[in-house]
Amino acid sequence: IMNCIIRPCTVKDCKVILQLIKALGQMTGSDVCVSFPGPALREDGFGAQPMYDCYVAELPSGQNSKKGDSIVGYVLSTYTYSTWKGRNVYIDNLYVRPEFRGMAGQQIGKQLMKKTAEVALKKGCSQIRMHVARWKENENRFLTCCGSENLTAKEGWNLFRFEEDTLWRLAAHN
Repeated sequence: IMNCIIRPCTVKDCKVILQLIKALGQMTGSDVCVSFPGPALREDGFGAQPMYDCYVAELPSGQNSKKGDSIVGYVLSTYTYSTWKGRNVYIDNLYVRPEFRGMAGQQIGKQLMKKTAEVALKKGCSQIRMHVARWKENENRFLTCCGSENLTAKEGWNLFRFEEDTLWRLAAHN
């Protein structure tokens, strides 16, 4: 088991979190989509009205990843509301650097999921929700091992997204 410290992300961590977000984007082939600037990440997480929670997995003092950072993973989440279930946590990203996956990495991922569950319960949430691409078999297996249900398989739900240009069209429509 990797002896990581799971702690809240701080403003100083935003640079590393942005690097990890870009690494995740490159892994999924969607690095083009990671276009928002670092200042937005700081403002959205630590400004007057924080839009997300973030926890990091940090190696003990003196240990670093291949990239030279002590932060080897993170979970970034927001809060949603279900008219059927009430408050929910939505995990946007759960990421552990590849060299810390496998036996040790799965423990880091589980530690990050455990922290998310603890925070969700403290805030009165009844569910954690997350979307994972069908082709990401290891990630889907990991979430199933953590106790999640695949709602696409179980209930046939489809996920829809409205991009910014569509938002502008919808908002302007009379």
